[in-house]
Amino acid sequence: MPHDDNAETQGHVFFSKQPILDADRRIWGYELLGGEVRQGIFRVFPKQESTAASLSSSTYYGLQEAMARGKRVMIAFDADSIREGLANALPSDLGWVHLALDAKPDAALLKTLADLRAEGYGVALDVSPGSPSLAAAKQADVLVMEQVPGALPPAFARLAAKNADMLARGVRSLEQFQTARDQGYTLFQGPFFKEPEMVPGRKLTSNEVSRLQMLRLLEAKDPDPEGLGAVIKGDMAVSFRLLTLLNSPAFGLLQKVESVDHAVRLLGWAKLKSWLRAVLLVDMSGQDEAPQELAALSMQRGRFLELVTTEYDYWGFNPGTMFLLGMFSLLDTILGMPMAEVVELLPLDSKLKASLRRDPGNDHQSLFDLITSLEDGDWSAFQNMAGRLGFEQESIKTSYAAAMEWTGVFFAAK
Repeated sequence: MPHDDNAETQGHVFFSKQPILDADRRIWGYELLGGEVRQGIFRVFPKQESTAASLSSSTYYGLQEAMARGKRVMIAFDADSIREGLANALPSDLGWVHLALDAKPDAALLKTLADLRAEGYGVALDVSPGSPSLAAAKQADVLVMEQVPGALPPAFARLAAKNADMLARGVRSLEQFQTARDQGYTLFQGPFFKEPEMVPGRKLTSNEVSRLQMLRLLEAKDPDPEGLGAVIKGDMAVSFRLLTLLNSPAFGLLQKVESVDHAVRLLGWAKLKSWLRAVLLVDMSGQDEAPQELAALSMQRGRFLELVTTEYDYWGFNPGTMFLLGMFSLLDTILGMPMAEVVELLPLDSKLKASLRRDPGNDHQSLFDLITSLEDGDWSAFQNMAGRLGFEQESIKTSYAAAMEWTGVFFAAK
């Protein structure tokens, strides 16, 4: 593996990354969500010289991979941290400053915002009820409404119509997404993108059927690496994607992988299987951005559950099985089919199928709740769930960060 999961990850700094979508559900950019971020960025970052370098260059946060795809990266700052110049740590062409004001902005802050925009930064401003003034809003490219569904105050709506996009945060369902879009919002953030949108009469394509069959072969009780290798070699798309991944600089192997058989000899079957699962999942998700984002999140979930259940082995869960659980957890959304139908196509036992369907009382709901709290940046829910599960918060954050980085290796190599 190209990454040491036991390495310390960025000290005590921790963020999760949440996509921001446009009205066509394309990825506009990402916001990094950190604990206590509303009270100032220095509550998240240690106040030290290396902070700026870490923020601007870290692959751990997924900044480089996102910006390489031309996606914006937004981080929330308070007025003090903007005055102190921390926002300048972000690259100006794709960096976005998200400002939450708790007092009327002074002239110096307004000038700093104007200077940031002149340098190429984007500025997003919260305009929920009680927003201090229109003066700061005139320096904003995006107006952010925290309550959804909810219409912007008239003065801000007029401003948005002329100069700014409107971003609805906390969009939890496809119904809320549609309501906000009808109200004139143009950008959307929240867990709604993980909700499946069912396509009536949806049938699997031959490509999807083939990938699911390969997954079944991968998880057979008596694995046949040679037989599966022959199947993979007969599929040019999967072979090409797998070999491209293994030979990429991001993967960091010292010698070129010439074939699937060579990959098995070089990496061993267990390691190769993890990456092959990822290749098959991403190939099934197609080329559209939203399904690709869901595939990345699925891989991240799988790796996170694998790491957590390895660390806390007293839970009695098999880490490899937990990897599959996380990896398959968004297949209903990726395929546009009910999970009850999807699970019948997967090589899983009845308990795992019940967990994927989210049946009441399933064995893994608490772990899904933990994952959701991290993905959505709900830190109070995270603290509550970690306590209930008997997990150390720093250990869980380290596992989550390692899962993000593991997934980032794959997408950096695509």
